[in-house]
This record gives sequence, C-alpha cells and structure tokens, in this order.
Amino acid sequence: MKMSKTKIKKISDNIIELDGERYIKEDSKGWLDIPELKISVEIEVHDKNKSWDELELSKREKELLTAEQCIWLANSKYAKTLKMDGSSSKDDFFIQQPFDLSRKNNYVARFYAVSGCADLDCYGGSGDSDSALGVRFIRKKISKKSKEK
Repeated sequence: MKMSKTKIKKISDNIIELDGERYIKEDSKGWLDIPELKISVEIEVHDKNKSWDELELSKREKELLTAEQCIWLANSKYAKTLKMDGSSSKDDFFIQQPFDLSRKNNYVARFYAVSGCADLDCYGGSGDSDSALGVRFIRKKISKKSKEK
C-alpha cells in the first residue's frame, strides 16, 4: 500500500498550510473565552508586519472579529487583557470589513487603540503592512447543555 505524502508548509509562527489549506495553531492557553459573545478570542496579536494579502486573510475573514464585536470588547471588562484599552500602540489587528463598498474596492479593515482613543479603520490597502498590525482570530464557542438530574 502506498502512503501519500502530506505537505505541511509553515507560513508563520501561528499559521501552517496543509495540502493547500491554511490552519491556525491552537492552544487553549492563548485564547480568552467571551461567554457574552459566545466566542473565544486569541489573546495575543500575531503575524505582525504582514499584509492581508500575504496572510491570505480573504479566505479566513469569517474567523476575524467584526466591527461590532470590537466595539463591545473595547468597552468591556476584557479590554485590558486584550490590550484594546489603549495600553498598547503595537497591537492593531485586521477585522472583518463591515462595508461592501470598501470590500468591492479591495480595502481591508482594522482595529487600533492608542493612548486616549480606539478606532476602526476601514480603508486600508490589502497589500499594506506595518510592525503594529497583525492578526487575532476568533472561534465560536459551542454551548454545552447542562446535564439533567
């Protein structure tokens, strides 16, 4: 019997490609559960200084925070843990593009916070990158039904 070779390519410290599909390296220590939103969020922003295009995020846009989720989180008790409270100017991250017009024109969206303000930017170029801009993925939490007594 012939065994097929699995081709694994390391894209970055947190992203690998397996047979043409990209996956994020997951560990439970790097995630923060947000029960109010029924999601878990990566605590650290990673893959900084890489563009949307380089990371092929258009294929994984649904795994990014929405503008609404960013606003909620930035105003929540989780903001400090996620550095969305202005305590870091080096942890900006890509988010889902909320505007069809911007998406049609190949613009991408990001969240950023600096001392004194937080903001959503929805007109960045998909090929743009900078040392403070990275990725923070989310995953939906599956609610566990409580056992009946």
